[in-house]
Amino acid sequence: MKGDVNPSRLFPLALLALTACVSTAPRIAIPSAAEANCESRSVKQTAIGSIVASTDDTVRQGTYPGDAVMKKLVKGGGGVFAYWKAQPLLVPRTAKTLGSTDQYLTLTRAVITNQVHVAEHWRPIWLTFAMPQGPVTVLERAYDIQDVCIEGRRDV
Repeated sequence: MKGDVNPSRLFPLALLALTACVSTAPRIAIPSAAEANCESRSVKQTAIGSIVASTDDTVRQGTYPGDAVMKKLVKGGGGVFAYWKAQPLLVPRTAKTLGSTDQYLTLTRAVITNQVHVAEHWRPIWLTFAMPQGPVTVLERAYDIQDVCIEGRRDV
């Protein structure tokens, strides 16, 4: 019949529609290095990327207290220092706040503690970006509040 639609003719349109919905943003890679305090457990590498991806892209008031203070917090309550060589991260508002015209910044480090605000469902996260003037560390909120350590015991 003339009014029948051939389903195979719709396939290219459906494929085009699906392609338009797929994000082209670079995925957050597993860190090239991580320093974690997980007691006898291991750091959950995929959790790090998930936590970083959940940031609200809003620079908060705060001055980085320094590595010694943060390492003490991580040692006392769990957490991780995660390092990347050059991880592109889509953070347009953060970029604008830091004076960049690019929507992507190059993430080189994230400091994540297991100190979460459970009632409000967020945790503070310190992100360090490579900027032309040198590394800049900012405080943001991450809404993924999972533990950065794998449950159970690490095999030694």
